[in-house]
Parts: sequence; C-alpha cells; structure tokens
Amino acid sequence: MGLHPLGFIVPLFVLLPNLIFIFLPPRNAPESLSPTLLIFTLLERAGQVTCFMMPILFGDLLAAEPLGGSAVLMVICLLIYYGCWVRFYRRKREFAVLFAPWLGIPVPMAVFPALYFLLLGYWLQSWLFAVPACLFALGHLVNSWSVYQQMRQYRN
Repeated sequence: MGLHPLGFIVPLFVLLPNLIFIFLPPRNAPESLSPTLLIFTLLERAGQVTCFMMPILFGDLLAAEPLGGSAVLMVICLLIYYGCWVRFYRRKREFAVLFAPWLGIPVPMAVFPALYFLLLGYWLQSWLFAVPACLFALGHLVNSWSVYQQMRQYRN
C-alpha cells in the first residue's frame, strides 16, 4: 500500500468530465424522477468512493503492474466515455443525452466508466479492486437505466 502519481491519474481521468459538468449542468432535466431502490444508490455511492480511493491508496501496485491488454481496453473505454461527453455538450447539454444509447449501447455514460473500473480490477488481478467495481457497476447501471426508462416515457 503506497501512493504513486499513477494512482491519482487513474480515477482523475474518469472524474474530469464530471468536474466540467458541475459548471455546465444539463438543461431540461425533468422536475421529478422516481428513485430506484435505495440499495442501488448505496451500492453506486459505496462503489464510487472505493473505486476512486483504491487506486490512490494502492498507487504503487498500479505502477508495478506492466501495461497490457486490459490497460489498452481501459483507455478505449475512457475515450468512448469522453466521446459521450462531447456528444452531450454538442447537443446543448440536454439532460436526456446523458442516458441516450450510442451505437446500440444503452446508457453508455454508465457502461463505460463501469467497464473502466472493472478492467482495472482485471488488469491488477485483484478482488480488492474488482469487488468495488462490481458494486459501482451494479448500482450505476441500474440507476442510469431507471432514468433512461423514465426519460423515454417522459418524451412519449
């Protein structure tokens, strides 16, 4: 367990678009959305915190691991995720775009960060990283899918 710059970079890459989002929030968000079961929000939040903190706390483990196919796939997931953010801003920050499918992939802005952290666990071959990534993926995908479904009904 030890700090390394790479441990800060891995979660920062996923956080960067979200930091911009704070200053340029979505437009036309529905006034009320039905929440999913509380357990999914708790799983999502616990997974988020853990997925962001683990690389920082175990940065030396990341730095010691040779780059491989999983790291390349992580970069691809990140680039697709950034592309989804570009799509969001090009479409004038419409709330619905945050959940809109891309190339047939539902809720891509939930799928690709989840895959990114799942691949991190696989790359490091560590349950310590994989379990929080699974919790985050489950909560984030269920919550995002719920909003997507509600947005579809909202438009119809």
